[in-house]
Amino acid sequence: MMGKTKISKSMASMVAVAALLAALAGCSDDKSTPPPVVHQPVIHQLTDNDVYEANPVYSPDGQWVLFERDVNGNRDLWRMPAAGGTMEQLTTDPGFDTSPDFSPDGTRIVFESDRTGDKNLWVIDLSAASPVPTALTSGAWDDGDPAWSPDGARIAFSSNRSGSQEIWTLAADGSDATQVTYVGTGAYMRTPGWSPLSDALVCEGTPTGLPALYIVTLSDGSLERITPEPGYEGHPDWSPDGTQIAYESTNSGFMEVWVVALDDLASLQVTVDGGYWPRWADDGQSIVFGNYGAGEPNVYVVEVDW
Repeated sequence: MMGKTKISKSMASMVAVAALLAALAGCSDDKSTPPPVVHQPVIHQLTDNDVYEANPVYSPDGQWVLFERDVNGNRDLWRMPAAGGTMEQLTTDPGFDTSPDFSPDGTRIVFESDRTGDKNLWVIDLSAASPVPTALTSGAWDDGDPAWSPDGARIAFSSNRSGSQEIWTLAADGSDATQVTYVGTGAYMRTPGWSPLSDALVCEGTPTGLPALYIVTLSDGSLERITPEPGYEGHPDWSPDGTQIAYESTNSGFMEVWVVALDDLASLQVTVDGGYWPRWADDGQSIVFGNYGAGEPNVYVVEVDW
């Protein structure tokens, strides 16, 4: 059963002071960026246990939350009703099954797995009578962080198959693997998320050294940095209306969920007690995320009320 909490004013004040000090420190190289704002969120706890749970994502219809769960040292995919209820295990392989994402019609799940010894992408067809994972990619490299495009045509992912960790896309049937970024050795690009129009990606990367978020325009491969904060920023996800991007960041001194508005690049901190792996609901009214809580990650939902 979900609990509903609101952070205390004292906790909000401490985080606000930390954010103000970081802004005054002059760490950003973009002086035109407005200072970050701390929000007092309404948060619902979806799971409550001592089992590792991570990378949650809503189903397109908003009825389910899919996530990875580590039971007895083995990570598999599980889902549960978004309103709370009984969990259902979807994979049982001894390998690690992680980082899942739904197809836009909700009938398939793409995920990364090392079940064959190499980390590749796999797909489950939930419409089948007895769903069995099938390999989407294969090779002696690491493919991960899959994200299904809103138009259903392609899947973006990170891979080191070129010699450095870059962003790639491929057709939903596994064909036509295409390299999108070219940052080269010594840098990385990972955790892609699609724009609502399927014409651009937001991802985490280090082209200039420190981790930041970048928008990659698919038509020409150009990169635009959108987060100049001094902390780590990663696992971005584009809002359904295209106006904001949610992400995890240590800008406040702890890993929290933030959003950045694309019209003015103003950033807003939306959790104050820890937050990782944010993903928007398709209706834009909430963000599901993971949190370490009392030693182990659980799954939470924050209302989008700013």
